[in-house]
Amino acid sequence: MEPADIKAAIERAGTNQSAIARYLGVTTGHIAQVVNKKVRSARVEAELQKITGRPIHAQKAKRGRRMAVWNGQVAV
Repeated sequence: MEPADIKAAIERAGTNQSAIARYLGVTTGHIAQVVNKKVRSARVEAELQKITGRPIHAQKAKRGRRMAVWNGQVAV
């Protein structure tokens, strides 16, 4: 979701960023940074997802080595 969409969904839900911040025990600035994609916070994003009913940010790809799968052929 884009920041404007997140803000609109929060308003449609009948709340605001300040109320969410008080509920989670964080600053309003922290909520704004998460909404504007400056900072990632699993707890804030989960709460925003509950309020909006949609994922806030796309999931990051997991880092690491891909597992190879042997197809039964030997490379020559």
